[in-house]
Amino acid sequence: MNRWSDREIDDRLDASARDGRSALRAIDVHSHYLPPSYRRALHDAGITHPDGYHAGVPRWSAQEHLEQMERLGIETAVVSISTPGVVLGGDTDPRRVAAEANDEGAELVRAHPGRFGFYAALALPDVDAALREIDRAVDTLGAWGVSLLTHTDGLYLGDDRLDTVFAELSRRQLPVLVHPTAPATLVPGVMAGWSRSMYEFFFDTTRAVTNLVFSGVLERHPGVRLVIPHAGAALPALAQRIERNVWRANLSRDGDQERLPSFVGSLRRCYFDLAGSVLPYQLPSILSLVDDSRIVYGSDFPYTNAGLGAELNADLRTAETLSSDQKAAFLRHNAAALFPRRAETRGVPA
Repeated sequence: MNRWSDREIDDRLDASARDGRSALRAIDVHSHYLPPSYRRALHDAGITHPDGYHAGVPRWSAQEHLEQMERLGIETAVVSISTPGVVLGGDTDPRRVAAEANDEGAELVRAHPGRFGFYAALALPDVDAALREIDRAVDTLGAWGVSLLTHTDGLYLGDDRLDTVFAELSRRQLPVLVHPTAPATLVPGVMAGWSRSMYEFFFDTTRAVTNLVFSGVLERHPGVRLVIPHAGAALPALAQRIERNVWRANLSRDGDQERLPSFVGSLRRCYFDLAGSVLPYQLPSILSLVDDSRIVYGSDFPYTNAGLGAELNADLRTAETLSSDQKAAFLRHNAAALFPRRAETRGVPA
């Protein structure tokens, strides 16, 4: 339930539009699309409530998305396929689902130049197929980055079997949006029947990113431009605790301590999107961990519905705890630097 009426939200958005630099047209790095091919694939796989999402498979169209963007002052949205991704079980071919979604993402960008970009979907854990699709999606279709689920059938992103994929993403210096899904193993009887997006998503994001750091993936492949969703989940709150526990646990192991990556240092090289409810609690925690230049805006539309999305956007634009420079950086400037392909799409030199 929203705290504000639609009229009150629009009044706050209108007020922010008169507030100088905070009124800059935003770049949304975390929103989703459900093109016809993907909606059919979900239907054919019998998926009606992805990860227990209470509203079922949400409505989406380019026109509805553009209308929401206009209301929220968003110039460009970078869209991705959300959970459950492209591995849908049964007879569904993940390679076909990914390729068709990417084709339709490219068409969305062509139909609305300057308004959309897209992250490519990959059919992991099929590494060879993923590498081929990176080449096709980036070089032929013009994808701005890739989106990866925290795991696929229990294979988490830090697994050695995915190392060649991260090597290619690093070589290309691509933005990589991590998106949570239900964890590989659920505890029976705990919050049964509730949407996984309410709480499990944040634990799985924390698990996946921690694994990426301590598996050495981010150290080996420094060109990966990782975008951690939903204000970093539990990572800002736990970062120092994890770092200190690892340091203490390895004091007695000669040489091992020096070879372990710094957990906090690794996180500070990542980006954090602001999808979801980040004020008043999460955003201050992030600001205590990373530099202002590492925070980017996300609406999570349409999984965050139009009303709530407008309220959260208004919260950010009118937050008295943020300076005008911070608002401008979070809403636009940091994302503009993250996506050089946006300039190419708009016909502006990168």
